[in-house]
Amino acid sequence: MFVSDVYEGSISDRELVKQSNFAENLTLGDVVLGDRGFTIHDICATKGATLVIPPFLDRREKFTKEELLKTKLIAKSRIHVERFIERMKKFKIISGIIPLTLTPLLSQIVFVTCCLVNFQEPLVK
Repeated sequence: MFVSDVYEGSISDRELVKQSNFAENLTLGDVVLGDRGFTIHDICATKGATLVIPPFLDRREKFTKEELLKTKLIAKSRIHVERFIERMKKFKIISGIIPLTLTPLLSQIVFVTCCLVNFQEPLVK
């Protein structure tokens, strides 16, 4: 699992991936799940990894059978990410307004929170 430092403001997904050095942890054959519009195909490809994002409808009315299957498979995997985030939000220290006095420690707080979630019951059985 990768936990980046905390970034403030309106940083783009692509810029966050670059600044956090996320790609340095990728290896040949890795699969990265992303949302629609997560434009890091090229960054993943440089490490031999594959970016998987849900298909787009664009101007069509419905997905093909293959696209529906792909969407379901992605959703089946992504639910675990959503559950992890849900568990993190249960920690009071990051669930509400965070005092400015904690700003210098915020990346460490998020990292420790992720570690604590990892110590909980497994998300996948």
